[in-house]
Amino acid sequence: MTHPTRPLIAGALCLALMGCAPVADFWPQRPMAGAPVSPHGAPEDLIRSLFEAPDWEGTGGSREARLAWMTPELAEASLRLDAVTDNIGVGMEPSVGSPYIHVTNARYDTRTTRWGAEVRVRFLNTNQPRETRFELVMTEAGWRVADIVGTDLETGRTWRYTDQMAELFAAVARGDGPRDPS
Repeated sequence: MTHPTRPLIAGALCLALMGCAPVADFWPQRPMAGAPVSPHGAPEDLIRSLFEAPDWEGTGGSREARLAWMTPELAEASLRLDAVTDNIGVGMEPSVGSPYIHVTNARYDTRTTRWGAEVRVRFLNTNQPRETRFELVMTEAGWRVADIVGTDLETGRTWRYTDQMAELFAAVARGDGPRDPS
């Protein structure tokens, strides 16, 4: 084996092993040692369980409900946002791209990423085509959503939940609080 091929082989080995073991958790920074297996199994199972739950409140709900699928950091940020916006949040449910959660025809696609996994869901919400990508990381409690990236397939509009929250926190700090979408 020549010296220039060693990095190629090492890179291929790393890619092959990514599917066999937990991927290093780059965001948020958190040690991986001893993290138990998620009760939902794979990242896609976690997202399926949300979309198929008849009473899922999306990014709303109790602290416990949020911690069941979000990282602690994302759950706490969403709770703080609800507190400073009188429960308006970002003005829509970022998981489905609408103030309403009425999902049908969901199709799932999961891939490994450098931070963990990404589950893309294509679906109809109130009969409008949508696509949402859930960025998941392995935590001590198992796979959890670290961010949500949504796309309205008709308009091409894309949003990132953490960016929306940052914009609203900045608006509240300026005294330009959110406006009720209704």
